[in-house]
Amino acid sequence: MTNRFYIAKKHIKLRPAQQIALSFLFVILTGTFLLALPISNKAEGIPLIDHLFTATSAVCVTGLASVIPIEVYTVFGQTVIIFLMQIGGLGLMTLIAIFLLAIGGRLAHHEKMVIAEATNIGSMSGLGNFLGFIIGYTLIFEFIGMILLSLVFVPEFGWTSGLFKALFVSVSAFCNAGFDNIGAASLQPYVSNVIVNLTVSSLIIMGGLGFTVWFDLTKSVNSILKQHHAVRRVIQHLQVHVKLVFVMTLLLITTGWLFLLLVEFSNPASLGPLSFFDKIMAAYFQSVTLRTAGFATLNIATLYPASQLMMMAFMFIGGSPGGTAGGIKTTTFALVILMVVSEILNRENLTLFKRTISRDIARRALSVMVLSFTVVFTGMLLLTMSEKADFLVIAFEAFSAIGTVGLSMGITPYLTDFGKIVIILLMFIGRIGPVAVAFSLKNNKKFKRSVEVAYPTGQVIVG
Repeated sequence: MTNRFYIAKKHIKLRPAQQIALSFLFVILTGTFLLALPISNKAEGIPLIDHLFTATSAVCVTGLASVIPIEVYTVFGQTVIIFLMQIGGLGLMTLIAIFLLAIGGRLAHHEKMVIAEATNIGSMSGLGNFLGFIIGYTLIFEFIGMILLSLVFVPEFGWTSGLFKALFVSVSAFCNAGFDNIGAASLQPYVSNVIVNLTVSSLIIMGGLGFTVWFDLTKSVNSILKQHHAVRRVIQHLQVHVKLVFVMTLLLITTGWLFLLLVEFSNPASLGPLSFFDKIMAAYFQSVTLRTAGFATLNIATLYPASQLMMMAFMFIGGSPGGTAGGIKTTTFALVILMVVSEILNRENLTLFKRTISRDIARRALSVMVLSFTVVFTGMLLLTMSEKADFLVIAFEAFSAIGTVGLSMGITPYLTDFGKIVIILLMFIGRIGPVAVAFSLKNNKKFKRSVEVAYPTGQVIVG
């Protein structure tokens, strides 16, 4: 029988990172085909490139849209987008593994390696429980989100349409996808609605923290409740990764929140006309959505350039590993900063929460950051040659794509076909690129031993 995870004709096993990339590509092409069907479209004549753009954006949980979903796609087409966002958020390999385990199947060691890489779990032990946790956690939070959003959407759109919109936005928010089926203005009509703001922002944070974080927290809570361990002791024994994710998430959200509130406070085109409470809520929502969610309750194009520049930096950082968010990841950014500080202070070891961090991990973080910036710089260069728009608008679009965020200053529908292809590539690389790079670097030890040669030391002046 043909192995499920390698090419059938040649029987050549692909590396996990390659298999993950191919699985995303397969879902994107399938989604493009389904969105191009007459049953998915309200109008004729939509170019195939726009269906490909939408499918890529949904699978890569970005949210950039060259067409407005509610105006172009039927309920069937919007349902396809829901499934694409869900598959993109969790990963096709993860869903396949969950299905196989549910029907009593077993995973080979190589297949477990693929799933472990796709979910960013550090160990393959207890993989079945972890996968079950992922699906349960996802369904529970998306269902709660749908119920809360329906309190707003059902009175406005009716039961059938309201529940469907609530489901669509809930899945999109948890998967950090940024798509909505409300209208061209996204969630801007709900800038003052507490339920929509808090529900969507909470779903974004839940999905963006990462499944490994919630898995570890669940075990810690069970330890407190069942074994009556002291809360302080349990917190001290949390994984370094979990502590770092929470610190960085809290730091980035708070920093972005205060920055936007102060800079945009009197901007007549953004926060200016709002009440003080609504200003606080809108600034908070925009800061959270930078975690790669892509929703907006303000018109991003009307913000001051300082705010837009800050948002580009935060979009590039993104969310946390092992979840539905994109970007280079909060932990990657933190480790790069830690390494720089360590060099400045001339410290031999990298220490974090009274633990020593391997230099190899920090070097991989630096590699991911540099390669990601190289990709986005190349994308910006190509877009400046093909698109007639201000540089800041183009740069914002490129950073939004590589970070799989989905925020835009309004250029997306007007991109040339070449520009759309560039953004499609940026979204795809942004979703799988950093993961693939990190995996390839940490599995090259055998190659390193066979080809590395020690040469005489050379001196290079730095700085």
